[in-house]
Amino acid sequence: MELRQLRAFVEVATLGHFGRAAERLHLTQPALTQRIQALERELGLQLLERNAREVRLAPPGIVLLPHARRLVHAEDIALRDLTGYTSGSLGHIQLAYQASGDVLTTGAIIAEYRRRFPGVEVETVSGSSGPNLQLVQDHAADAAFALLSSSRPDGIAARTIRREEVALAMRADHRLASMDPIPIRELREEPIGLPPSALNPYLLAALRRWLVRQTGAELNVVSEDPTDLAMETVVKAGSAAVLVVRRYAMPIEGIAYRSLSPAPLVELALAYRREDPSPTLGNLVTLVDELASTDSYAVREDGELI
Repeated sequence: MELRQLRAFVEVATLGHFGRAAERLHLTQPALTQRIQALERELGLQLLERNAREVRLAPPGIVLLPHARRLVHAEDIALRDLTGYTSGSLGHIQLAYQASGDVLTTGAIIAEYRRRFPGVEVETVSGSSGPNLQLVQDHAADAAFALLSSSRPDGIAARTIRREEVALAMRADHRLASMDPIPIRELREEPIGLPPSALNPYLLAALRRWLVRQTGAELNVVSEDPTDLAMETVVKAGSAAVLVVRRYAMPIEGIAYRSLSPAPLVELALAYRREDPSPTLGNLVTLVDELASTDSYAVREDGELI
């Protein structure tokens, strides 16, 4: 039995008329008749009783009809789900977002994605940019919100949401606090703090290279602690200034935030595997492009993407 034959049988049995059933199926009446006849020949049974005025189910047709309806319904569901998958409106996507930083922006993107595509199951995990990127590379996540430099890890593509300025946090009485912006060469031999490399290996390596190139000297890194810990252990103690993403910096009494000139810039972006053909991911990338175009946040004109 072919599904197209069963569908023809169900329509004729439901409507009780070959002409109307043919119209519903977008067939000619002879083509519909051929399908019914082919089904009856294969089964060796007469399914329909025909006369000049009506079509009625024969006893074998009464037995077959509920089964045929279930099969036709199953095909309809399968076709609907396949259409949903290819359009990205059905399926599953796993996203990694930053545990700290601009959670509002990424949260708004995820919320809008869920609103537009309610048939997609969205699973989220949180972590730092480096581990998040590793999840994508290991196929443990489909995409990750992360801070990136201009260079991408192998096999990773990204859609930029916006650029972020890296600034300097220091105690208010620090010798550099009187300058704003601080010429980048002032950091030559200056004790500074950076986040641990494991939090974002690609970005921090790029930032180190950029600073060495700009200052013309190796960095005097005295702290590699998470930013919140470094603020307590080295900034407040006055032993070093710490590089931070300015937009993420919280006001703290006695702490000054100063721009650098030129200002190092990083990108908040959605990162994903370059060769991933998933329609659900494609819809997310399109959404990020759309929402990023409405972000009015501005960075320094002398900024330079590291």
